[in-house]
Amino acid sequence: MNSRALVIARHEARLMRTQPWIVVILIIIPGLLLAFFANGIVGGPARAIPGLAALFGFFGLSAIGLAFYRDHGWMTWDRLRASGTRPFAVIVGKLTPLAVMFLLQYLVLFPLGWAAFGLQIRGSVLGLALVTIGLVAAELGIGLLLAVVCTSIAQLNSLVSIGTLLLVGGAGALAPIETFPGWVQAIAPVSPVYWSFQGFQSVIAEGRGLADVLGPAAVLFGMAAVCFVLSGIFYKHEQRKTFFS
Repeated sequence: MNSRALVIARHEARLMRTQPWIVVILIIIPGLLLAFFANGIVGGPARAIPGLAALFGFFGLSAIGLAFYRDHGWMTWDRLRASGTRPFAVIVGKLTPLAVMFLLQYLVLFPLGWAAFGLQIRGSVLGLALVTIGLVAAELGIGLLLAVVCTSIAQLNSLVSIGTLLLVGGAGALAPIETFPGWVQAIAPVSPVYWSFQGFQSVIAEGRGLADVLGPAAVLFGMAAVCFVLSGIFYKHEQRKTFFS
């Protein structure tokens, strides 16, 4: 990470400490909901914990838009551009603290599930970590792409809300996908959550090893790569964004 990206990352981290709502969305709310759903969802904690993490992780993609759009609302984006900071440094600087938070979500919820709700990870912990990193990479890629193509924070938040319900709910995160209509099962693989659950269930419930999750993890990293490449293609450093409705 170059010096300008590091400065931006530190600035974003300070803002998150003063406005910790992303911690509430990613960790506190799903952590509290586990008390009600850990054993109330078909599949028990093995489905409820990664399911709620994915649900609120995708809701948390609004934070990526906020990281970029608030500079437009605060009238500091032109100053950032005038400083000579390259787009790559801006993107890396703004995404790095968020990447840490998205990973921290799983670092908190999985141990919480084990300690308080009886979650048993029967397979490879390394495999679990690989799938988690792949899903977080996909989340960051999707969030960045939305921040790039949308023109207002209201538009982005609407797409995040709708997309979360489709990508998480339709991928079998909160209910067995076998119970869904056939057409839903057919399109479910377009969601990164579908592939993450192939990996999570393989490791958590079936006791599989690292080699068994390489396929789902590869798909997740591939989806992330496509989103990052598209973001680079469509990114316009000079484009104006609307922060206030």
